[in-house]
Amino acid sequence: MTIRDKLKNVEYFDRWLDYDAEQARKVQNKLDTYTIALPYGRVTASYDQFRRALDRLIMRYSRGDALIDLRGDAAALLAARQQIVRHCDALPAHEQHLRRIYERLSLDSYVSWFRWLSFAVCLGLPRDHVMQVLALIDSAGQDALLDRIAAKLGDVRPIAQNVRFPDQYARLNGALDALGDEQARLIGEFLDGWYASHYQAGWFDTHERDDAGYVGYWCFEAALVVKLFEIDDSTFRDNPFYPADLVRAF
Repeated sequence: MTIRDKLKNVEYFDRWLDYDAEQARKVQNKLDTYTIALPYGRVTASYDQFRRALDRLIMRYSRGDALIDLRGDAAALLAARQQIVRHCDALPAHEQHLRRIYERLSLDSYVSWFRWLSFAVCLGLPRDHVMQVLALIDSAGQDALLDRIAAKLGDVRPIAQNVRFPDQYARLNGALDALGDEQARLIGEFLDGWYASHYQAGWFDTHERDDAGYVGYWCFEAALVVKLFEIDDSTFRDNPFYPADLVRAF
């Protein structure tokens, strides 16, 4: 195993993967046995389960796990997200409005959707699985980049005119309208500014502390765009935020 991450060692990821998996097992047992009594408590717990599962997948990628070995965890994210929906559906009528917190398109959820979708597509999960992922992400007509990616995957949806988060993603969306060298240049510039543009994110600078939840800094959305739109990545393949091997995985 050759570690992909440049900021932490294998022992760091081993330790946190073991810890997080054990915590997730405890929470899932509480969900399965309805030890968590309040309906909204089950929603928040199931959301945390999805978030943890995605973080563990990214940590395994950072640790250097073989891509073929990541497919099971990537596929399991679908059931984790479906669990959130089930518990949201079970909320009493006067609490149904609370589900919007977990379904709306925020910058945090946007990044999570791209991470999830990138693994599903780049690891070669079946088309019907990817379409189920898109259905759960939804947000149709709200963001041009997400809509264009979804349409490229075969989803029928309205295409928004603008990107929802231009400071972070206007350049990547613009690359889809460019050609040849200009397209590669824009993606390279996007990657160069990607980390700094997320300075307000909860995961920003988490590498500076050992207990801050660092999972790795990877721009999975760039890999997704490159793979789907068959873009030449030779000029930015060595960017430290670009997960180049995912593009050629399957």
